[in-house]
Amino acid sequence: MKKVLTFFLCVNIIILSFATPFSAFAKDRNNDEGMYRVSDKIYADAYMLVNLDDDSYPVIAQKNKDKRKYPASLTKMVTTMVVLNNVKDLNAKTKVSQSAIDAITGLGAQNAGLKVGEEVTIEQLLYLTMVFSACDACQVLAEYVSGNVTEFAKLMNNWVKSLGCKDTNFTNPDGLHDANHYTTASDMLLITLESMKNETFMKMATTQKYTYGKYTFTHTNYMMDKPHRTYYYPYAQGIKTGSTEEAGYCVITKASKDGYNYLAIVMDSPLKKLEGYDTKYSFIDAKTLFEWGFNSLKHSMVLRKNDVVSEIPVASGKDADTLPLVAQKDVLALVPKSLDPSAVMIKPVDQPESVDAPIAQGDKICEADIIYAEKVIAHVNLVAGKTVELSTLLKFTNGIKKILGKKSVLAVVIILIIAVIIYIFVFIDRMNKAKKASAAKRRRREELEEQVNREYHDRNYIPPPRR
Repeated sequence: MKKVLTFFLCVNIIILSFATPFSAFAKDRNNDEGMYRVSDKIYADAYMLVNLDDDSYPVIAQKNKDKRKYPASLTKMVTTMVVLNNVKDLNAKTKVSQSAIDAITGLGAQNAGLKVGEEVTIEQLLYLTMVFSACDACQVLAEYVSGNVTEFAKLMNNWVKSLGCKDTNFTNPDGLHDANHYTTASDMLLITLESMKNETFMKMATTQKYTYGKYTFTHTNYMMDKPHRTYYYPYAQGIKTGSTEEAGYCVITKASKDGYNYLAIVMDSPLKKLEGYDTKYSFIDAKTLFEWGFNSLKHSMVLRKNDVVSEIPVASGKDADTLPLVAQKDVLALVPKSLDPSAVMIKPVDQPESVDAPIAQGDKICEADIIYAEKVIAHVNLVAGKTVELSTLLKFTNGIKKILGKKSVLAVVIILIIAVIIYIFVFIDRMNKAKKASAAKRRRREELEEQVNREYHDRNYIPPPRR
């Protein structure tokens, strides 16, 4: 019997050891496309319009944001940031070297006319870089920081990788064409957002005119320049332009109007005739994106704090079987001005099937996507709408139900019950056999005693005397 019990106990232990539930992993949400489609014609092969009023910087509209492109002089944004990160004294002076001038000679590169041996401050070189896009200034800066262009490019690549750029590589500080010098619009967004945090960078990037020596240089973003009537856009602010034959025309610029702030990234836009004149359509595209955003979209309250979004069962709750899930905060989102509120959907993400008490009001349960026109336009945390205390009795009974509800555990219980029943039957059978054996022994003993007594009586019997 002991062997039988030992076997069943071993089986139970093995089953319980493998009865651990497997966890499922939810798929990551990735809104790879912009929230809306621009209704007006955009000529650029890659572009992004980004909402700067939301700390998550949602992409309002985009095309080919992850397509590899040549950045041309957009590169100079990275050059400027690397210098700002590595040079403490911008008033420090350096001399223009022959190698810096030779590096751009004969390439048709835009330059500020720096002369070999000329002494210039780092700050002056940075202004010439950001305002006039001077390639000679970039070469001098690279040599000052790293000694040569190759080492400076390493600093550039290390910095952009630290920002999370995944498809960007720089080989020079000025953006002159190199087949191995490339980026994407989405990577340029990361670079721009980080650069905009630097006050010195923004001051240089939005300066419309800068005087060096006897020359006054105008920012290459003609959207800030009234005389360029075709390009001028009064709400534009900086930041950087770029163009080569291979890169097309590029611009990254910011615009603010009526409390709304957008960032436009335009890459590989064409040169086209407009009213008989060759026109850089990078500026036309940026203006179109801004105007579409300002005219078509508005901030609207799409969800209010404590609005009930969903409801889920709560286990072991005292006086509560369900828990309301509510919005943690008010949610403002950019939506079309003609928004139909009924078209906005709230979809919980990774919502649990149930939760266990105790739960405090305001505890985060999951998140929710706010969807309009089949696009995620915002996110919000869903929290417990009320406090639910723990019921000890329900916790105990629910625990038992939960344990018994598992097939593996139920199988173990059944095996144990069968083992107990078998044990009882065996025990009773042995008890009956033991009783029968004991009774047989007793009868045998009595029979032997009776036989012995009888024989003794027969041997020692003396008949009574006769009279």
